[in-house]
Amino acid sequence: MKVMHGIPASAGVAIGRGFFLSRALPSSVHSTVLREKVEEEVSAFLRAVNRSKEQIRGIREGVKDHSSEHYQILSVHLALLEDSMLIDQTVRLIRENQFKADWAFNKVLQNLLETFHRIEDQYLRERGHDLRQIGHRVLENLAGRPVDSVAAIRDAVIVIAHDLSPADTAQILKSPVLAFATDVGSKTSHTAITARSLGIPAVVGLERVTDEFAEPDEIIVDGEEGIVILRPTPEAIREYTEKRKEYSLRIRDLSRFARLPAVTRDGRTLRLHANIEFAEEADAALRSGAEGVGLYRTEFLFLNRKDLPSEEEHFQTYRKVTEKFARHPVTIRTLDLGGDKFASQIELADEMNPAMGLRAIRFCLKEKEIFKAQVRAILRASSHGMVRMMFPMISGVGELRAALALVEEARAELRRKRIAFDKEMPVGIMVEIPSAAMVADLLAREVDFFSIGTNDLIQYALAIDRVNEHVSYLYEPLHPAILRLVRRTVEGAHDARIPVSMCGEMAGEPLYAYVLLGLGMDELSMNATSIPRVKRILRKSVAYEAKEFVSGLLLHGTAEEIGKILRKKLEDLFPEERF
Repeated sequence: MKVMHGIPASAGVAIGRGFFLSRALPSSVHSTVLREKVEEEVSAFLRAVNRSKEQIRGIREGVKDHSSEHYQILSVHLALLEDSMLIDQTVRLIRENQFKADWAFNKVLQNLLETFHRIEDQYLRERGHDLRQIGHRVLENLAGRPVDSVAAIRDAVIVIAHDLSPADTAQILKSPVLAFATDVGSKTSHTAITARSLGIPAVVGLERVTDEFAEPDEIIVDGEEGIVILRPTPEAIREYTEKRKEYSLRIRDLSRFARLPAVTRDGRTLRLHANIEFAEEADAALRSGAEGVGLYRTEFLFLNRKDLPSEEEHFQTYRKVTEKFARHPVTIRTLDLGGDKFASQIELADEMNPAMGLRAIRFCLKEKEIFKAQVRAILRASSHGMVRMMFPMISGVGELRAALALVEEARAELRRKRIAFDKEMPVGIMVEIPSAAMVADLLAREVDFFSIGTNDLIQYALAIDRVNEHVSYLYEPLHPAILRLVRRTVEGAHDARIPVSMCGEMAGEPLYAYVLLGLGMDELSMNATSIPRVKRILRKSVAYEAKEFVSGLLLHGTAEEIGKILRKKLEDLFPEERF
């Protein structure tokens, strides 16, 4: 028996036969051809590229909803197969150096992959896997080998792979797959997102699961703990069969809370929203009890493509999500791109510190036409539902007023064209820079709502690079400074009579739900799977008791002290919960 530990990407327990899906890049060796054979190599390479395009088009045709994210991702893959950086450079290397096609393509591919690997942003780093998956397909076609297809799966199996591509996940939507286990990936990878939307277990980032697996091994996947067991003993199978039953009972119990309002025992109501990135996540969010979208990330539209998204493309994407939620609000965050986040058609200078450079609203105020195209699309979508627009990374009143002025220009342009939009559409900001929290009272006079982005607020307030393993232990949501910044933001919002939400990872952690209730939050937005459990905790809580408890908590000097006191309190209040 082999026990492996990875990243828990989608909760649940699966037991079944493994199915190996080869997605690792085939190895290539430095090799050349005779001068007279060069054009044959070029032709062979271009045939492999065309064959790859045909395969992806065939898979895309099987996706019925052409506005779905899966369809769009497959379209992006097709565009990448026409990218001059990938294709033309390979042809040039073959012709200039007489390289064999597979070696030339691998060199170009590895250079591009290295660029992605250096990106600090986890989400964008994962997009480099899309490029790797395209490379795998081209190299397999170049070698004349069949590309394994998820569509060929007929039995209920657990898929073992180095990684899964959007082409794979598009097919998995219609297959009997029980679970995933992959060498690479994170909670933001396509694999993880698909698993959560389908409600099936997944463990990613296992590093060597494809090396350790041998067909037809039986496998156990525990997506809650991030454990994969290869060749399990009968005792392990019995243990995890019981755990699977327990998990099913817990989910069934939690599902009751999905349909109930998040109302405390003394009548305080919080609205629980979902953070989403893809339209496919909308159905899962609604099933989990989301009362709207508190954060709709829009960067996806700009990534891994040769052109900029049009206003119409923005509009159709936003309208689809808005109509899915019908009577619930959808909060669309404007472009948070720049610095360590980039798109192929946006030219950005190298920066020493991209996290604090030309990104988010700063980039949008510089590239006004790109920004206004998105703003017009959001305004147009507002005529189809309850849309809210939110600016990221606002640092002060001057920056906010500049952004609001561009929104007014966009409104005027739509009025001139007699295009419908909601004239009362709320506009808010993310409070994720300490300066914004410090002047929350001033900012609150200018907008309709706040949403606290704790991921960056903690990073900036505590001077921590959250992707640097040497200091990541200091990334502490319960640090007294963070709790005081949150309290100051809430007070500034409430004094101006506007609601305040939280959309960072802190909002979806059950351990912090009682603290956020005590701090006076009006809304919490989180991964959809967290909603029922947070809702259960809130429904068992008393708001005024939480407020008194948090007042005392803020008197303590360290995150460690606060954490110990909080855990003891929660264990007393909710003995049946796991924290």
